[in-house]
Amino acid sequence: MASVAPSTAAGGAASATPALESSSASGVPSEDLVAVSSLEQRTLSPERFLYTELAKSLLGERAAFVVNILLSLGRLTVGEICTRAPSSMNARSVKTTLVSLIQLRCVKYIEETVGTTGRMATYYYFNQEGLLLFLYSGCIIEELGKRVSDPAMTSQIVQNVLSLGSITLNEYLESCDPQISKRDVTSIFVQLCEGGFLTAISKVHYTPVKVLWDKLYEKEYNAIPRNSTLSDLKKRNEAKSKAKAQFLQTFASVEDTSRVLTIDPKTSLRTVVGSVPLTINLDRFLKIRRSKQLVQLAKTRVGSIPAQVYGVALQITEQKSPNLVDPLTQTGLLQDLDEAISIREDEELMEEKTSGITFNAIDIAKYLPNSLDLRGTLSATLKSNKRGTNLHEQHPVKKMKTENGFAVPSLPESQSANSENAEEDTDEFDQLDDDGSNPHSAPLINSHLKLLASTSIPFLKEIRPGVFYVPYTKVMPILRRLTYDYIIASTLGPSAMRICRCVRENNLVSEKFINSTALMKEKDSRTTIGSLIKYNVIEIQEVPRTADRAASRAVFLFRSRETHAYNFMKQNLLWNIANLLYKKERLKEDNMTLLTKANRDDVKGKETELLLPSELNQLKMVNERELNIWTRVARLLSLWEAFKF
Repeated sequence: MASVAPSTAAGGAASATPALESSSASGVPSEDLVAVSSLEQRTLSPERFLYTELAKSLLGERAAFVVNILLSLGRLTVGEICTRAPSSMNARSVKTTLVSLIQLRCVKYIEETVGTTGRMATYYYFNQEGLLLFLYSGCIIEELGKRVSDPAMTSQIVQNVLSLGSITLNEYLESCDPQISKRDVTSIFVQLCEGGFLTAISKVHYTPVKVLWDKLYEKEYNAIPRNSTLSDLKKRNEAKSKAKAQFLQTFASVEDTSRVLTIDPKTSLRTVVGSVPLTINLDRFLKIRRSKQLVQLAKTRVGSIPAQVYGVALQITEQKSPNLVDPLTQTGLLQDLDEAISIREDEELMEEKTSGITFNAIDIAKYLPNSLDLRGTLSATLKSNKRGTNLHEQHPVKKMKTENGFAVPSLPESQSANSENAEEDTDEFDQLDDDGSNPHSAPLINSHLKLLASTSIPFLKEIRPGVFYVPYTKVMPILRRLTYDYIIASTLGPSAMRICRCVRENNLVSEKFINSTALMKEKDSRTTIGSLIKYNVIEIQEVPRTADRAASRAVFLFRSRETHAYNFMKQNLLWNIANLLYKKERLKEDNMTLLTKANRDDVKGKETELLLPSELNQLKMVNERELNIWTRVARLLSLWEAFKF
């Protein structure tokens, strides 16, 4: 399990390559700096290993140290960081590094009063959003280029935003080439803001979520009069409900485009407020990744044509769909079981009630590509009753008479059978295209949507006839479980996946039950079970049979805890991603002389003339290995995000 290399396609190598090369937070290496790349440190915390390596390769040694110390010890002040910093870093360099990391959204901060003296102190927290933007930067540039009219200009704008952390329209217009039309640049900014890919910087981006919640809760609790007759429990519940409303409203205001978009009085066209700093909306990009995962799942389970229809449905509802991570889950409220159930129920309710996430066949038809022809992709088979004649012979139909004594004749068998079958077929398929002239007819699209809603995996849910929505709370756990089963099958074998499913479906099972249910020999099942226990797929539970709890007479049963297993798999995939980045950096260090020579201005474009044959072969090997590393990183990212978000 240490080297997972699945075959799921998640984009090319360039789509995962970070767009950044350096930053103002770079510094010189120091011997006093703790070596995070040691095997022990890398194994203890895969998350710290990944983020530290990423910061080191993109931002420099000083930024890597600050990220490492904040991940290890939590929030710290500048003085506390300086006491643990190497000799080459003084207070000024630490502050400069922190400013750069804050601008790149790698660090959050909060000012608090220390003690009773009233002295203010600034505490700094690690923020994973900035480093996730670096990790996905290549994918962000590629995806946003597809969503806007001018891919080349969009890629340039997005790369500048990623490099600087945030940028205003006026700053970009001042720095861009004078030959580029300002109207075209403004149009790209408007499209990015309308799609939700660029959002205005607010306090949410720099304030820790837990601290923001604590301040809102404390404010509402202190607002309750001291002489109130309410009990302390009711006071807390009332303060919690009011704090929730303000908390959610604060995060919803981030998605509001009214403070970003306006009307230009000169041209009467929509434009972006030039003085508002804009940054990449990570949550909006993660929705694109979620849609890709669901489309791939639908393609393997239902077919390629319904998957394309499903992809259009996901795309037109992406912006209004719920975020992958509910901010309330980061406030500590999940420790209360009632609150966890309440948050879960609210998420399910919001999926159905939020405006803009329901759709019908007509909405899908507007966005289907012209190359997709739905005619002939579905077939309706009429159910024939082969035993109809015998049934009528065994059970003769009773004749009905009117008051005048007239006998009502029964319908012919063929006519009655056809009418029943036609009625049943009409219920299942809303009359497929009659004339066959429209490749995107509403009945055909509606049939595909009903097919997606009627499978064992709830890709869609129909709330009213012809109106559907995507139940993310239902389908995402299934996606996570199927991804986990795929990794187990591809690394440990199909027999391991069979045993894993057997234990999962039956909760607590014995080895004898596994052998009989999974249809495996005792010798083979024991070897496979040992591997599954080693990688935390299943666990052993000892059940004593006597009062003295003698181990010799105890029964050993097996169970599966999905949360624990998924967390172990997430850490495993995270370590593999970090290790690949670590190997890439070591590869560059080993070939530093050759790469420095090849990147010189007088050598670029003339490598075949100025480099030796051995150097050309070595350079080709380095490029191929780096390309292979980024391809594997892209594949691992597509698996890791299924468990991360």
